Amino acid sequence: MNEPLHVWLDADPGFDDYMAWALLEADPRFVVDGVGVVAGNAPLERTLSNALRIKALHGLATPVYAGCDRPLAQAQVTAQDVLGENAMKSVGRTLPAAQAALSPGHAVDALIAHVRAHPQQVVLLAIGPLTNVATAFMRAPELPGLLKCLVLMGGSTDRGNATAVAEFNIAADPEAAQCVFDAGIEVLMFGLNACRQVEVGPEHVALLRHDGGEQALLFADLLQAYTELIPGRQRMAVFDPTPVAWLANPAWFGLEPARVDVELAGRLTRGMTVCEFRVPRRAQANALVAMQADGDAVMDWAMRTLRGFLARRV
Repeated sequence: MNEPLHVWLDADPGFDDYMAWALLEADPRFVVDGVGVVAGNAPLERTLSNALRIKALHGLATPVYAGCDRPLAQAQVTAQDVLGENAMKSVGRTLPAAQAALSPGHAVDALIAHVRAHPQQVVLLAIGPLTNVATAFMRAPELPGLLKCLVLMGGSTDRGNATAVAEFNIAADPEAAQCVFDAGIEVLMFGLNACRQVEVGPEHVALLRHDGGEQALLFADLLQAYTELIPGRQRMAVFDPTPVAWLANPAWFGLEPARVDVELAGRLTRGMTVCEFRVPRRAQANALVAMQADGDAVMDWAMRTLRGFLARRV
């Protein structure tokens, strides 16, 4: 039997962050070594509160650290206009108020110390703005070379969601994103173009409601609100859990090498991930960019895994 994959999660919970974290905790092929929380979907105090409530609700032992509360250079932007004040819209039940204890120290320092202590063993999975990751790379320039790999949910090869061309996690801190793509490590990028091939809808909500149990019903209420974020639709792309699915089974995905740069100056294009696929002829690749995803296989695995996790007794 293969050894489990050790993952350090950097996130800005958010519902889809919650789903991604739950999948990591539920699948025995993963060990979550730590969770660093960053401002993004909402200000840090709210994303951190969500993380600590999730930890308490499920009795998780994973340490949670508070990270950066603002972007490297620009003014803070959030997704609260879409996701709600707490970045966790619901049609009914909400996360219980009880919070687990916060681990001492800053998320950046904790990440640096953990990777240094476990060279070539840790997958860094970043599913929020890249402020914590970029800050860690600037403080410890050797860190990228000590990682097993760096996987992120962010960017797009085509349309955006924060703007016409920019995906939210990148647009929330473009300077941090460029720092990460320049760090000298091959980035595995799961952008909107791939995540939009994985959809969740009413049939998945119905499965959780059929299971019953307080945790499953809570998750169903959150999931239903998530599927209804776009007015007039009842389906939604699955963003942050998509790279988790790749870690579980890379065969479900097709990735292509590219040179990825982040537009920092464009009046209409700031935050855009410019992907040059003509490598090595026109540029040196710095990323593997997800282009295809087997959405049905991903969601079958995700729902099986989640239903088992939500049925556990704490």
